[in-house]
Amino acid sequence: MRPILLVACCIALSACRLPGEFPTPENKCHFDAELETRRQLSAITESTPLIESIFVNGELRWQADHPTSLQLQPEDEITLIGQHFGQGPHIDFSKIMIGNARVLEEDLKMYVQKMAIKEQVNYETPELHDEWLSDIQEWHDNRVRFKVPLHAQTGSLRLQVQKRIRYNKSLMDQQQPHLVVDAQEKRVIDADDQFEYECDVVSVLGEPRWTQAIPVKINNPKLPDLIAQGEAAFWAYDYNIGLAHSVRRLDWNAIFAKKSYDPVTKTMATDLKTLFGAFATLPGEVPEVAVKPYYFAPYPMPNPIPGHLTRTPQKRSGMTRNSGYAGYRSAESSHPYQGDGEWIGFNCASCHGYRIQYESAPGQMTTKIFPGLPNPYWSMKWSVLQNNNEAFVGIYGNEPAPEWAPMPGRIAKDMLIYHIPNGVGEHNIVRNNGEGSLTDNDYQFSPIAIPNVTYHLPIRRSLSHTESYVGFEGSYIHSEEPDGAMGSMKADWLKALTAYMSVLDQDDGLLQRIGMYRDLHARQRFSTYGIPNSIQEGHFVQFGWQQFPKLVTQVKTGKAIFKRDCASCHNDGFNAYTNEQMYPLSEVGRFFSPTIYQRETQSIRVAYLRNLYWLQHRGLLSDGHVATLGDLVNPERCSPGSDLYKAYYELHPSTPPAWRPDFPSPYPSTNTRGDVFRVPKSPITTALGRERNRFIERHPYFTEVSWDKEHYYWDYQKMRAALGPKELKTDNPIGLPATPHPWCAKKSEDVEALVAYLLTL
Repeated sequence: MRPILLVACCIALSACRLPGEFPTPENKCHFDAELETRRQLSAITESTPLIESIFVNGELRWQADHPTSLQLQPEDEITLIGQHFGQGPHIDFSKIMIGNARVLEEDLKMYVQKMAIKEQVNYETPELHDEWLSDIQEWHDNRVRFKVPLHAQTGSLRLQVQKRIRYNKSLMDQQQPHLVVDAQEKRVIDADDQFEYECDVVSVLGEPRWTQAIPVKINNPKLPDLIAQGEAAFWAYDYNIGLAHSVRRLDWNAIFAKKSYDPVTKTMATDLKTLFGAFATLPGEVPEVAVKPYYFAPYPMPNPIPGHLTRTPQKRSGMTRNSGYAGYRSAESSHPYQGDGEWIGFNCASCHGYRIQYESAPGQMTTKIFPGLPNPYWSMKWSVLQNNNEAFVGIYGNEPAPEWAPMPGRIAKDMLIYHIPNGVGEHNIVRNNGEGSLTDNDYQFSPIAIPNVTYHLPIRRSLSHTESYVGFEGSYIHSEEPDGAMGSMKADWLKALTAYMSVLDQDDGLLQRIGMYRDLHARQRFSTYGIPNSIQEGHFVQFGWQQFPKLVTQVKTGKAIFKRDCASCHNDGFNAYTNEQMYPLSEVGRFFSPTIYQRETQSIRVAYLRNLYWLQHRGLLSDGHVATLGDLVNPERCSPGSDLYKAYYELHPSTPPAWRPDFPSPYPSTNTRGDVFRVPKSPITTALGRERNRFIERHPYFTEVSWDKEHYYWDYQKMRAALGPKELKTDNPIGLPATPHPWCAKKSEDVEALVAYLLTL
């Protein structure tokens, strides 16, 4: 930061430096033994809940023995009378859904965010700028009272209960429970040290049990306007990123003018779709709100960056405009050094929008960016692009080395960033080590796959980053400086965004039909299922896979296999196919190092399953390292010594696998999924080359091999044997399973049918 301006900012602002430390379980948490005892007592009885009658605003409207049509509207007070509802969401793990709308179980608090100017680190204060109060008003074993959510739609009402049967023990001390700071509060710093932080254990859950599904009709005339408002937040806002990136010297205007320099290829960056998945904003492919200017009054979240020289208030409202690329918007703000202007940043659609061209009817082609699907072309390469020899702050320079690799000297991150697989993020690599943020570079190479969010509102737990981005408490998890928004959203905007997210599954049937056709076509399976080889995609899209009896039979067989081999975890009452269990890292494993968020919880949650054909394109599992559904469930992947296991998890000369012809690999050959991961070495004859190599070598699990002097290889077996002391501060390695996600089909002959069924989810 410029010294004169820094002095001016420090004189004018009390928030020049961080006012304290971020909370950690070690300094802010204690184990609530009384609460845990109540949970254990509740867990003694696990019975299926049953709704016997429903009162609406005090009036009896529905009875199980005489069911009638149930009509509701937002804010109606609902009282469920029945059996085995449990003790509520803070004792048990409970939730209620009405259609695609989940009833909010807890108060959401929006804390005021500030920026420590010297460190350029964002933090929150104990002061609230907004809140969204829980819909739950009362919860007993035989009686639950709640309000119908604002974003409720016609569908089924259902209550689900899981007992918290015990807790995960700390991997650092097996005699102690593992505690985490509440997701809403972990960025709060209280200079007066008076704030009382909420903490909890990571619970082990029992089997999900749910009530009967009760059809309800919702009269919600305000819902279309609420959805439209949320659509604007998804497509037309920039989440304060543009100004933040500008302050750190990233020039998005130059990038989209195709005047930026790519230091890895040593060329001008012109193919933005291939480089980082930027799709042009074309009318008809995106909603109108993504094309036209949009005035936000107010902006969905306050911007914590100070205004011009701290004398100009930061803009709280303003216009955003189309940059020419979907998911990237120019937004008005006040630059602390340059004054008022507009800067381009990205939003939900950049990562959670996939441009697909398909045959919607025989001979009729349609192209659309489907919101919610992960963009498999998105990459972090944008962060290394330069303009006028200026680079994004954090990519080059001096920063402290990790204790396990005390290599002094400058580092260059661009080569490693450039080869992070597409469709994933690495949430802390662009920060400097030692800056003081929650997302400082930690020298743990930990890519995380962009999640699918077409149908995620049934997911309650938000302890594991990137698994509940938007809607409800998930907004707090995605409020980090490097990769997401800065600050919690205003309640009205969060409600609107939640409403929009609740309708993103409207294309799921279409996507499943396209995916099934393309999978069968790519694997040459038409004749296997009696499908004419001449059939067009448009016919399949119009009439579905159910028209082919052999394929229907195969899907039914696959469903039975799924129930036998997968449903112990991927099972719930809301068709999200997850029991939300948090498995300790020592049981579930990871191919790359665990993320900072997975290390906080020391666990990874069971994924929810949706649109799996399309998720293959960004890679499967939490780090995206598995290339196809067939590889994921193939028992050979879970069998050390097999050819498939060796291809994924043992070092060998790189032989990239053949990619499915319907989706040519967008990834450089150096990091093709389904093969060993490697990154090029740089010539040591230049200072830049030495700095690039030094940065990679500071990471503990990149290694050099005898057969290839041109690359560093990711050594999974080395990480598997050593993970723990560096990452979790354990005394000894925690011991990872031989295979990440060590659960596959029981028999090889089950793979075909199981994949067929998975394509229908």
